[in-house]
Amino acid sequence: MKKMKSLAMAIWVVGVALVTLQGCSQFNLEDEVGNGTISLAIKGIDAIMHSDDTFLKSGTDLDTNNFILTVTSSSGTVVYDGPYGSKPEEIEVLAGDYNVSVSSIRFSPPMFDAPQFGDTQTVTVGKGENVRVRFNCKQVNAGLRLKFSDDFIAKFPGNGVFIQQRDNRVAYDYSQTKYLYLDESVFSMVYNGNKGDTVLLNKALVGGQMVTMSLSYKNTFAASTTFGVQIDTTRDWIKFDFNVALNIPDGVLSIPEAVLKVGEKVQVFGYILGGDPSTSSIRIGPPFESQSSIVIATSMTERSRNRMMVVELPTGDIRNALNLVNNPHLLGNPIIITGTVSESYYGHPGIKSTKSYTMM
Repeated sequence: MKKMKSLAMAIWVVGVALVTLQGCSQFNLEDEVGNGTISLAIKGIDAIMHSDDTFLKSGTDLDTNNFILTVTSSSGTVVYDGPYGSKPEEIEVLAGDYNVSVSSIRFSPPMFDAPQFGDTQTVTVGKGENVRVRFNCKQVNAGLRLKFSDDFIAKFPGNGVFIQQRDNRVAYDYSQTKYLYLDESVFSMVYNGNKGDTVLLNKALVGGQMVTMSLSYKNTFAASTTFGVQIDTTRDWIKFDFNVALNIPDGVLSIPEAVLKVGEKVQVFGYILGGDPSTSSIRIGPPFESQSSIVIATSMTERSRNRMMVVELPTGDIRNALNLVNNPHLLGNPIIITGTVSESYYGHPGIKSTKSYTMM
């Protein structure tokens, strides 16, 4: 009799366990812990096309049903990871914090033909609460297209270069015309010659940027780095020339990168464009009146204040060496400045507490 009771109890326990497991597989979690639900919708996809956007113009279908939906708890537990079109109408979860994301593709950079659109949100779900998430998908990776001058190819003969990001490396041939897609971490441009690998460039792009980089190799400052920018409402289409002969050290930021580092001590590269700044103007030729600051820019032809930074020249050796009142011959020189990014210096992001400089 006792054996029968023990067997019955064991069957009952197993039955309860099976019911609980089945409920979890269907997003039905135990009410005793406290449940809520998440409902999801994709509001829209910002994917405005550009004359260079050959991938999207080829007819690629950004079908949101094929997007990858991931719902993860704050502890790292994956609640859902699969096609957006296969999700339940409401995902039942335990009360707590969740990271919810959608992505058009699974992306492992660098990759050709792989623009990635998506959105990520963090939500807090209370017991008995329905949280509605509306995704607004934008391009989250960046595209890079390279163009090579004859002097670059002569300096680095062969089929092309390699683009390396994280632990992956992809060949970018000199004849290539496609965009290579990267994430927002630093990538390296590597030339593999007779003496092995040579790193030509380390740089990071920003999600949504579509960059065309024209590469040259000249030992003169005049043909160094020049920038031109086209911006639409959702994706930044950027074109710039880069002179590999400048050999800018690792960790040095461009001006667009530096302005995002408010409050941080940085090294930033630019060209000495002028001085005598105000909130609305700068002077780009002598005579100069103020010794307390200079203006650096992404190129000597730049006229957008968003791509310039005013640099504070503290009293002493730095001011004596760099002020344009006494040193107008410095106009046009490439320079690396070390200092702290200020959110507003003459009305725009600038460099204050300048500690050092290096002429290139």
